[in-house]
Amino acid sequence: MINQPWGALAAGIVVAAAAAVAVAVGASAARAAAGAAAAPKERTIGYVMTSLYWSIYQTPDGKTECPKGFNDGPREQYAVLFPAGKKRTVIDTQLKLESETWFPSASPDPTPFHEATGRVSYGMNLDGKIGPNDFLSPDGEAGIDNQLYRALGCIIGFRGPDGVEFIFEQKEIRDSRFNRMMIELTDVDDLVNDDDVTVTFYRGLDRLLTDASGNRVMPGGSQRIDARFGKSFITRMHGKIVDGVLSTEPVDQLTLPWTTLDEPPTEIIRDARFRLRLTPTSAEGMIGGYADVDSWYRLMLRNDSTHHLSNGQISGISLYKALRRLADAHPDPKIGAMTAISAALDAKLVQVFIQHPQENAGKAASLR
Repeated sequence: MINQPWGALAAGIVVAAAAAVAVAVGASAARAAAGAAAAPKERTIGYVMTSLYWSIYQTPDGKTECPKGFNDGPREQYAVLFPAGKKRTVIDTQLKLESETWFPSASPDPTPFHEATGRVSYGMNLDGKIGPNDFLSPDGEAGIDNQLYRALGCIIGFRGPDGVEFIFEQKEIRDSRFNRMMIELTDVDDLVNDDDVTVTFYRGLDRLLTDASGNRVMPGGSQRIDARFGKSFITRMHGKIVDGVLSTEPVDQLTLPWTTLDEPPTEIIRDARFRLRLTPTSAEGMIGGYADVDSWYRLMLRNDSTHHLSNGQISGISLYKALRRLADAHPDPKIGAMTAISAALDAKLVQVFIQHPQENAGKAASLR
């Protein structure tokens, strides 16, 4: 029988040995993770979009950015413009507002519109300058350009978590294969630091891989590239990775396939660039650029009827005027009016194996 001092010593040795094994296992796992992060297989890694939405800075009660309250929608504006007590025709009321919604103008708004105020906004410094209309990011970065936030920030339909646009635009990123947006990084020597990588944007053809609940998108799925109908979406960018963050140089135009009600509209982002924090299984961050005002507005209308806009208190008439008023880039060469508005999109992606058309053809041939 071992006396107490020797028993305690033996127990201590066992504990120390177990701790050493745990440390060794942990170190081995850390080295394995670091190796996986440093060198993707064949210097290539793909990611597929699982969440995408306009960057909207919000405080819990909205009073900081919307001190005058939230904006009225079509129903509320109708009551103001056409008060009860006077006989009117449908042509002069409902159809008049509907035609103005579909054929908008930049004329003065007959009802008040509240822009988001305050100094803070999410986004990027798109022009490399610090101007009087720029925001400060929540992290303290100056010169943030996001005038689209001024237009959307006080419209409840665009605010999370209950706004109709917030709910459905994100939901359809996952549910609709039309919206299957992907990026592929090639020439990657290190996922932590690499000063020269190529980033290619594609549209995919397949559903997302999810867990058993269907609610969580899992890494490790596969996606075929839509090289036929999605050919116009393919865009290549040059980028670099610094401390695990991918930054790409601006491209003239990035076209995003984005539908919510089975219409096939597209979003045009000028001078687009990505800023994403990368891991071997996911990417998260932001897409910045200048949204083309006319295509942005047409996409919203094609996705939503006046009925749906009313549910989010979104007046198309007032919003278009705000977009035109706040547009800050790409002047029209004939009249000088700005045609694009600074914007940012919050993006989340998971790792995916991207299959190129020639790979699919090779696999089909091998099965014959």
